[in-house]
Parts: sequence; C-alpha cells; structure tokens
Amino acid sequence: MNNSQNTLNRTFDLDNAEPEFSNLLGSISSMNVNNFPILSGMGASLLRLKEGGVNEPHWHTNAAELNYCIAGKAEITIYGNNAHKDAFIINPGQLTFIPTGYWHDVQSIGEEGLKLVMVYDNDNPQYLGISGSVGSLPTRVLNSIFGLTSPAFFDQLNYQLPKDVIFGSNKINITEQNNNSNNNGNDVDNTSNPYSLNLGNMDPQIKTNGGNARLGSIPFFPILRGLSVFVIDLKPKGIIEPHTHPNAGELNYVIDGKVRFTAYGPNGEIGTSEIHKGQVFFVPAGYFHYLENSDDSNSGTVASFFSNENPEFIGMVGGLSSYSDKVLGTVFTKAPDFFSALPRQIKNVLIAAGTEKSG
Repeated sequence: MNNSQNTLNRTFDLDNAEPEFSNLLGSISSMNVNNFPILSGMGASLLRLKEGGVNEPHWHTNAAELNYCIAGKAEITIYGNNAHKDAFIINPGQLTFIPTGYWHDVQSIGEEGLKLVMVYDNDNPQYLGISGSVGSLPTRVLNSIFGLTSPAFFDQLNYQLPKDVIFGSNKINITEQNNNSNNNGNDVDNTSNPYSLNLGNMDPQIKTNGGNARLGSIPFFPILRGLSVFVIDLKPKGIIEPHTHPNAGELNYVIDGKVRFTAYGPNGEIGTSEIHKGQVFFVPAGYFHYLENSDDSNSGTVASFFSNENPEFIGMVGGLSSYSDKVLGTVFTKAPDFFSALPRQIKNVLIAAGTEKSG
C-alpha cells in the first residue's frame, strides 16, 4: 500500500484492516473518517461471517447502507416504516440497500463463509443493535407492549444489559433455508423485494472493447437514495475514461486483480496508486480521476460506490472536444490549427481499450 503523505495517493487495505469487532463467528473491519481521514460523506465496512453466524438486527442512526455480496450466502430481514418486513436470500453478485435507520440482520446460511462489503453515505456511521436496545428497557415495559401480564416472557429472558451483542450463532438447517423457510416466522421470499438487486445476473449496461460495467444505480435499482455502485470488469490495459462526478464522491473496492488509480485535485494535487484485491481508493466529489487495469494479461474487477443514487459523469473526450481550436490553442500555447487534428467526439467513451503497443 502506498504510504505517501499526499492525500490523493492514500489507499486503505480494507481486507487486511484490524477488525473493529471479532469473535469465533466472524469479524467486522471498518473504514471511517477516524482511520481514513480523506473520506468525506462515505464510509465502509467488511463483514465476514462463518456458516451459522448472525449479525444481530441493528440499524445505522445516521447512514443508509448499500452492500455487495462477494462470497457466501446470506439471509437478510429488513424491518422498516409502516410495519413493513422483507426477508430474502442473497448470493454473490447481489446488492442490498437499507434506508437510514431501518432495522436489518445478516445470517450466513451457506457452507462457504460470507464476505459482504457494506458502504454508507456517512463517513462515521453509527450502530445500534436490538440486543442492547432490549437490555435498556425495564421488563415491565417489554411485557406490557406485547400484552403480557408480569411475570411473563421478558422476566424469563432476563436480559438487562444495554450493550449490543453484534454476533450470535445459529445452527442452521441448510436444506430448510434453501427451501425458503425456517422456524423463526421469517417467511423468506426470494421472488421479489424492493431492497435487493441481483447485479451479477444482469446483462452489463455498458459494453466496450475495454470492458463491461453493471450499474446498480437509478433507474435500475429504484429504491436507492444517496448511494449507488458500478461493478466494472476491465480487460487487460482497459481504461476508465478520465472524468469527474460533480454530485458524488467515489469509493472504489478492488474485487479481483490490480488497478491503477490517478486523481487530480485543487491546488495542483496529483496522486497515483496501484491497488490490489481488497484495497480501497477514495476520490472526493468533483476531483478529476481515472483508473486502468495495470495487468497486461489478466482482467480486473472493481466495485465503484458513489455517494449519490444517480452519479453524474463528465468525461475528458467530450469535454476537450467541446471547445474551439482557438480556445484550446490559447490554453496549450499552440497555433489554433494544431487542434484541427483532434478527433472531436461529443460523447462519453466510459471504458476505453488500451492502445499502447508493448515493447
């Protein structure tokens, strides 16, 4: 990892970061403004859970969450406004969006361990769990709201510790889970729900000679608010067109391979970093940047998360092509007719194939 003091050169190794919480069931590693100060308006966590591990029902008081399943299989239940509940199963390549403050859990139900990247629209997201919340209440209140006369169920539960458990263990019947039912009254429904999108099974909305991109954004994932993601497969030497996002910061997590990021910001700041699987590069809103697959023979995959459900894109090709020969000649101290040879294209190229000859 590049340790340069230049803020644009700084990356974060999320996969190998020291866990914020861990036990025998799994771990959560977090990236926020406290341990990665360049962040602004975005944060992230990496959740790992062994089979049977449960991340307790919880909510983020100040942040929405958009997560992407990299490995394993999970059951998620979301409980939100107007007593609305959705329970569903996710697999690798699937997105889940949880609005700010909505209660949700994550249960690892596959034989392979679960790996989930969770991105937030806040650089210091807060966490509250159902266990600590129950523990903060008198048993008489809990019995009363469920219509029970004390002594009753919650006297027997006898949980009076205002501290979140975070992880628990559930010995699961995998066959039963795969049949979309369990003994907890969740009534798992995989047919349709507004909170999940199977991005991995979608046909890429962007296909070029340089690579493909699947867009988890508006209008393809209508429930999104304040977050989105593009999962980009770059062919060897493939290049994301140099560009800016006027309305969104960008947090890039490398799923596979290696990529080179370059960013240019105010006051002449410029930084380049080559990052590998499990590492993150953050670009503040409006900064000029691009990325390329720095491997000559292998493809690379990046999840580019944005702090807007519909990020704007302004690219170098259309931008440079929009101005007259006279203006460009003045800027670059060339005769105006020099720029008559520029192949003007008022469009977004998005993903370009590398054209430099090797050797």
